[in-house]
Amino acid sequence: MAPTLTVNGQPVEAYSDTKPTTIQYEATSDLPAVHQRALPPRPLGDHIPPRGIREPVNVPRDRGLSADPNLPHLLANVERIDLTPSLGTLLIGIQLSALTDEQKDELALLVAHRGVVFFRDQDITAEQQRELFDYYGIPELLPDPEDENAAGKPIVNGIQEQEEDYRGVYVHFKWPFADFHADSSFQANPPSFSLLRVDELPPTGGDTAWISGYGTYETLSEPLQHFADGLKAWHSSEHVYDSVLNHWGRSPQERPVETLHPVVTTHSITGYKVLNLNSGFVTRIDGLKRYESDKILELLFTHIHTAQDHRVRFRWEKNSVALWDNRATTHRATHDYAPLHRHGVRVTIKGQIPRHVPGSVSKYADAQHIRNGSEWPRNLYSY
Repeated sequence: MAPTLTVNGQPVEAYSDTKPTTIQYEATSDLPAVHQRALPPRPLGDHIPPRGIREPVNVPRDRGLSADPNLPHLLANVERIDLTPSLGTLLIGIQLSALTDEQKDELALLVAHRGVVFFRDQDITAEQQRELFDYYGIPELLPDPEDENAAGKPIVNGIQEQEEDYRGVYVHFKWPFADFHADSSFQANPPSFSLLRVDELPPTGGDTAWISGYGTYETLSEPLQHFADGLKAWHSSEHVYDSVLNHWGRSPQERPVETLHPVVTTHSITGYKVLNLNSGFVTRIDGLKRYESDKILELLFTHIHTAQDHRVRFRWEKNSVALWDNRATTHRATHDYAPLHRHGVRVTIKGQIPRHVPGSVSKYADAQHIRNGSEWPRNLYSY
């Protein structure tokens, strides 16, 4: 679908290199309306990216919606260890490289509910990681069409952590890369699932922590829940772009972008409400004065970062794997191993355009309702 482009309220035919370009996609029968801004690259340097802004797409139906909720194929002869009551599950005795389609569907459902699922001693290769995620949906990372060497290769992302103290980097590095974030939340279609396999790591350190968006929503006071339900926030890649260009010295291939998403979203598999904020990419709340937005975000980020009862921390071993749901969690690596380093291979897929569905409930409210002997109408949330 073709968007409407405007600069300072005036229609234009192309993105501006010096001023923000507003991008408006109207709602269709398949997709909701999308409001974005292409940020001007020229104030950040002389580099003009060759590619523009990724267009919204309609992604395939979540595979978790086809799963048996009892997980009989996935958990047969497998040890399941829930690491905390809120999120994080370790599965022992299963190889991701050998999953059946039924097991893949049930794994998607388990990850949607538990936020992140871990595996040890996996023999899966980068190519097999990509094949697994091709079953789940559309790759979030696309090869450069101008790169002939990339044709036919798996679309993966190598994670090579910085070999430096991140606190020192913050002196000149604008993006808080060591902070909690959801992968690429600034896109119109942020990733749903991400999978990371670590193949090189220091003797100790480099753990990754995840926080449940279900938990951070349900632990807000009821008045603050109602307030947050009606808000939208801007998720921006500007600081990432600036840091990659001016600190790492690389040439970004896509223009910086910011996208307006609901502060509280409804998960497309579970139907639960999620506090859809992260300090890595969210810059302001739409419609509020800047002072109001800054103070409310400070409150909500503090609420997220101090949610010890909705956090899990995973210690990596060689060939450990984490599969997590960006729609339900935020995560951060622990940069405590400089000057050593770690390396991993990550794959991601595009998720649905985030929505807030009226009538959706928190995970805690749903659990209480089920304990009382009734069940919510799940088909309400299958959008």
